[in-house]
Amino acid sequence: MSGAGRIAGVLRTGGFSIHYLVGRWTTFGFVGQCCTLAATAAVAIIAAATLDHTLLLPGRDVGLLQHPAIWAFIALQIALPLSIRTSLNKVGTDRAARNELPDPEFARELQDQLVRWMGRKDPLSLTTASLFYTVGLAAFAWNTYQNQLPGVLLPYDFWDSSNHPWGYWVTRIYKLYLFVWLFPYIAFVHAGMLATVLEVLRRRRLAGTFLLQPFHDDRAGGLGFIPGLVTTPIVVTLFITSIPVGAAFAVHRALDVTPIIGAAIVVVGALLAYAIPILRLRTDIVAMKRTAIEKIRKLQQNYYHRIVSDEEIQIETLRQGNEALDYFEKICTQIGKISNYPHLIRILKYLGLAMTPSFLSLGLKLYDKFSPALLPLLKLS
Repeated sequence: MSGAGRIAGVLRTGGFSIHYLVGRWTTFGFVGQCCTLAATAAVAIIAAATLDHTLLLPGRDVGLLQHPAIWAFIALQIALPLSIRTSLNKVGTDRAARNELPDPEFARELQDQLVRWMGRKDPLSLTTASLFYTVGLAAFAWNTYQNQLPGVLLPYDFWDSSNHPWGYWVTRIYKLYLFVWLFPYIAFVHAGMLATVLEVLRRRRLAGTFLLQPFHDDRAGGLGFIPGLVTTPIVVTLFITSIPVGAAFAVHRALDVTPIIGAAIVVVGALLAYAIPILRLRTDIVAMKRTAIEKIRKLQQNYYHRIVSDEEIQIETLRQGNEALDYFEKICTQIGKISNYPHLIRILKYLGLAMTPSFLSLGLKLYDKFSPALLPLLKLS
């Protein structure tokens, strides 16, 4: 089986094995599988809240329809697998590899490396998998502990706390599936694509078989496919998680620690998810830019020596030398324009846009808290 065929198996194994079973039972494609599983979860959650009479809760307590956090999980259950499938298609299908990757050899090497990663054949992939699944298990354990203490860890009751058995147990099963099965696997696949792309790029750069393309239409020297792999899942996660984080400030109706921590996790998590792979990519970009510019400067120096070593300077020689030096200078300028941090401005724009509801809600909370003290001072001034 080809590397592309083996990579296609990623969508049928591991965290996607339940998707595959749904596809076998229903003949749905991957999109249909994602939607079917998400719809099943939504129906179970609504049924549980209906049985517990917790669709809406009075006072400060939070019912199912009063907080969108669980719906963000359901949206992520659809969006993240589709995002990962898109990324896999860029590197794992022969046609897409021809369009996205530098050359067929790069594609084959990348596919073989990714298959090895998914098989956890090296210490880094095994450690990464262990880390993601451990974090997922810890998140599930903490959420379960928190939901057993409504009114203690959080100053209110909520629809899936231990006070409401149907909501509590349905979400235990659902979040066990998300936190310990699906999301760690998606994170592992995403990390594998980034790690293998960067490893293959580093290996080929050191071997001198990959060179920057200053005039490539991706404006990243032919490396534009890498930042896309990095940022697309981050942007998807940002926009979906921004909804419950923003709503948390409104639901808590105070400057509680929980929504502030939630907003901080989203911001810091997005920046780290971007920075870790991009800092490694930056090392290769800087090295390739330096190598390319050194070669051009050497050519410029050769032209200079040809001119000054000629005792009888020819006008034609000067004209050709001047044109060559100008051309080389333009190439150096073009190489210098290649960003060392591709898509940084893009990720910052999306981060600011995604967090706008939270910042507005936080600003209103601060205004409500400090306006009684500030307004009299403003009147005095």
